[in-house]
Amino acid sequence: MAYMRGNRRDYDRWQSMLGSDGPEWSWPKVLEHFRKSENMNVSELLDGTDGTLYHGTGGYLNVDHIDNSNPLYGIIERASSELGYAWLADFNRDRHIGYGRAQFTVIGATRCSPAKAFLTPAKARPNLHVIKNALATGITIDERSNVAQGVRFMVGSHEQSKLTVRARKEVILSAGSINTPQLLMLSGIGPKDELQRFGIPSRVDLPVGRNLQDHVAITVFYKFNALNGTTTVEDAMFAQLDSLYEFTMRNRSQGVRFMSDLGVMSFYNTVNVTDPYPDVQVMNIGVPRGGGYGELLASNFEFSQPIAESIRKANSEATLLYSHIILLKPKSRGRVRLASGDPRVHPLIDANYLAQEEDLRTLVRAVRIEQRLLETNAFRMAGAELLQLIIPGCAHFQYDSDEYWECYVRYMTVTTYHPVGTAKMGHAEDSEAVVDARLRVKGVQGLRVIDASIMPEIVSGNTNAPTIMIAEMGADFIKQQYA
Repeated sequence: MAYMRGNRRDYDRWQSMLGSDGPEWSWPKVLEHFRKSENMNVSELLDGTDGTLYHGTGGYLNVDHIDNSNPLYGIIERASSELGYAWLADFNRDRHIGYGRAQFTVIGATRCSPAKAFLTPAKARPNLHVIKNALATGITIDERSNVAQGVRFMVGSHEQSKLTVRARKEVILSAGSINTPQLLMLSGIGPKDELQRFGIPSRVDLPVGRNLQDHVAITVFYKFNALNGTTTVEDAMFAQLDSLYEFTMRNRSQGVRFMSDLGVMSFYNTVNVTDPYPDVQVMNIGVPRGGGYGELLASNFEFSQPIAESIRKANSEATLLYSHIILLKPKSRGRVRLASGDPRVHPLIDANYLAQEEDLRTLVRAVRIEQRLLETNAFRMAGAELLQLIIPGCAHFQYDSDEYWECYVRYMTVTTYHPVGTAKMGHAEDSEAVVDARLRVKGVQGLRVIDASIMPEIVSGNTNAPTIMIAEMGADFIKQQYA
């Protein structure tokens, strides 16, 4: 739900990679399409010329702040001031280095997903038909003309459930950075040698599935020993039930005590503090004492037993702050490959995290920057300490040495669920490109990809808002083509 656009340099780099081909993907052009979707609901962010320059109202997508009453929010805000960081009212303008309150795609206490924002208002239109619980299995392409004709799909597992829908103008593929390359390859569009392994006739030899990028991250935990007073774990659990009642029955998010995003983020440049563009982002999640949330977190990321036990034990004793330290501009590249010619079999995902040594070093530098929070009065007064996890594979390194943190990074690497780039957008001569600047698949007529897989490089922030912007751009391309 985080509404982060990245920064000007991200999109200017896209445009420079495209050269003179097609439409503008530079910052002024994409900003226009960010604003088109948006219904900014924070009135102070709309004040003045800059407010209306960067934000829109009246769009389908509601953007707002989330509740910031958790005490950890104030502690982080005070600590950032002590360290001399700027407090930014709006990360979605022209300044990005510092701490600030993040924006989210929410309506009150509930998620404003793209389905709720864009699909629900259109559900009664006569030219829209949605089929749920269906599995797309491939794109039908005319063998002689290489024109996309429709989509094959299944509803259920029986032979009679196999259906085909025909396209009058073109097929739009928006299956995401994992399933889009899978569907393209199953349809004969992809690396020829890869397709031959599964007996799939090659129609267009393109580098589908390559250029996979993700915001790899590491997890660090702070334990706040002075925030719990005399409350017991049972008290904390009952308080959580009370807050759940308030949310469920009255749609009130204020005071909800479940593990949740605090709504405060930070962006650093770990190499050059004067550089206006960050290479690291930190998201902060509060984990209330007791209630099993430490265990839930450990289970979600599939941490090994000693690591998970460290988190569970600490959470039974105190409130935790989980800081999700994100590598914004990874140099490593991964790949999505077919595991089978059967569309029901999940593709293989080789994230290839930390293949480039610089990615590892950046995350270690970020840990060192984060540790400075412990030097502030705000953290000291809350009894904060960095949780020393039990990681058997790192036990032979001296704790807090650079070697220890390099080992820590390798063991504690997690995804931020931001895969992009597997159907890369590029100019006509770009041998790594799958789609052109108008998102049309090369070598196939009537087929367009509109999702995060087209990003040539990952943006410097969460990918939710940029993916919606790509959809707005794609919608304009279609309207322009068909007048």
